[in-house]
Amino acid sequence: MNLRPRFHLLTILLFVAAAIPGWLAVQALVDEIVEQWAVRYAERQVLYDKSRMLQPILREVALARALAESPVIRKWAGQPDDPKLARPALAELDDYRRRFQDQNYFIALRKSGRYFYNNAADEFAGREFRYLLSPQAPKDAWFYDLIRQGRQLHLNVNPDPELGITKLWIDVLLKDDGETLGVAGTGLELTAFLRDVVEPDVEGITGLFVDRNGAIQLHRNPSLINFASISQQGGPQKSLERLFARDEDRQQIFAAMRRLERGDEKIATRFVTVDGRRHLAGVAYLPEIDWYQITLIDLEVLLPFSQFGGLVALYGLSLVCLLLVFNLALRAFVLKPLAQLEAAIRVLEAGRELPPSVARIGSGEIGRLMQRFAQMAAAVLEAQHGLEAKVRERTLALDRLSKIDPLTELFNRRGMAERLAAELGRGQREGKALGILWLDIDYFKEINDRHGHALGDQALKQVAALITATIRSYDVAARWGGDEFLVLVYPTDQQHLDSLGERLRAAIASSRAVLDAKGQPLAMSVSIGGYVATPGEELDHVLQAGDEALYAAKEAGRNAYRAAG
Repeated sequence: MNLRPRFHLLTILLFVAAAIPGWLAVQALVDEIVEQWAVRYAERQVLYDKSRMLQPILREVALARALAESPVIRKWAGQPDDPKLARPALAELDDYRRRFQDQNYFIALRKSGRYFYNNAADEFAGREFRYLLSPQAPKDAWFYDLIRQGRQLHLNVNPDPELGITKLWIDVLLKDDGETLGVAGTGLELTAFLRDVVEPDVEGITGLFVDRNGAIQLHRNPSLINFASISQQGGPQKSLERLFARDEDRQQIFAAMRRLERGDEKIATRFVTVDGRRHLAGVAYLPEIDWYQITLIDLEVLLPFSQFGGLVALYGLSLVCLLLVFNLALRAFVLKPLAQLEAAIRVLEAGRELPPSVARIGSGEIGRLMQRFAQMAAAVLEAQHGLEAKVRERTLALDRLSKIDPLTELFNRRGMAERLAAELGRGQREGKALGILWLDIDYFKEINDRHGHALGDQALKQVAALITATIRSYDVAARWGGDEFLVLVYPTDQQHLDSLGERLRAAIASSRAVLDAKGQPLAMSVSIGGYVATPGEELDHVLQAGDEALYAAKEAGRNAYRAAG
């Protein structure tokens, strides 16, 4: 054999001898890079999916809670057979119907067993009562199970055979003085919700939502959804067992769910096997609705190992052409750029921006890989910042929605209660007195009954405007509920509070801004109770004293101001 063939043969043998350990090292490094990238990608994808999921639901949950807390509806639920209470309650329900996303509502009353429903087409106007609930009927088991469990909020995908619809139902318990009077809420159209929220934007990503028992509540494949899971006996029929064939995978996910619920982790990631393929599962707990979100990422689709073919080709070419300087070439063209890539990944994991020099590392395939990585990192950070901004924006909007009365744009009861507590603490620290004025529109029910709720709403808005125009810029006003308003005056003394109370009473009594259907000014008046709280008084005592003063003003013939004695 000539020297050249022997040299070629020796070169091939040396190449094989050097390539095997080198290949194993490169593969291990690439696997580590893939896993690190996949975990970070999964965490951001879970945050994105969580935001997409909660945005449409939390608004509906807030409205459903407000519906369940409506004094008009609770009073009717306590006396469901009183027709005088039914009319305003049904009008209130119809107002909420128009505010819900899918413009439908339901309410089931415990005392009468009656189930009321109306949809976006206002199909059941005037005949909102649809059917009677029965403890013996399997189709009504959801209602009695919710009452028995006592959970204030529950989400469930459930078909209603009586109405012939299947929706994602938001169920809120209707309570008054600790007594459960029924269940109220709304439903989101399942097909549209699955299309807009659950179906992934990226191939290879599957999102689903399960309850604490592992029952699948939302999945892009409706056949996997565990309908009416709240009333099933003997465990859910369509659970995570349908997705994970291996016991260890199921145990991993359930263990992650428990850790998330305890607050040990914010987002859990686990490698699992689905349909014989390796996936990364990202899990997040949604305490607002007591569900878990699971995002499955198919690594073979999103980041196949074949993408590193250019790296392997460059590595082989370097070995063939520069065998004598193998170690130097490998260090210069492969190992060093990969080490820099790993360092860049650690920078990205820490949430910091990559230096511009990362995109200029290496050349050829390695250089293009680094450029793509730099572009991907910039996109991930940009998405993270955008998501964080959206989460902050949605959080502020939801906080405002939960504390502001939408009709008058004053504080609602919750917002004012928080402000009162804060100002009482401030008054105690500063040693200054705090005053409240409790206003009640006289004969407001007669205004609604005679002129309609639209004019009643105008009256409420006019009273709110007069209060805002009369009080100081740093005083606070709230619609406490119905036709009641509460004004927080700080700092103050008895003389200032009495003067302000009389000015408010006179301003409202002389107002002629609200006109009835005939164009005649609507005469309005208010009864006002005032109380000056000294530093250190409890909130309940302050409210009780103000309420007693308001009662005294009503006893004095209304259109009057009385200060607590």
